[in-house]
Amino acid sequence: MVAKLSTIKRKIKNGDKLGFSERARAINKGLLPSKAKKKKNVKK
Repeated sequence: MVAKLSTIKRKIKNGDKLGFSERARAINKGLLPSKAKKKKNVKK
């Protein structure tokens, strides 16, 4: 089941834990920042 955006927004506002799919949807919709590490250019 896909969580409604209103439910995700409420959980973020209240500081409740998000499930994996809820967190993924919130990041996808721009409600949460992505924690994906950016690849850095390494100079040798």
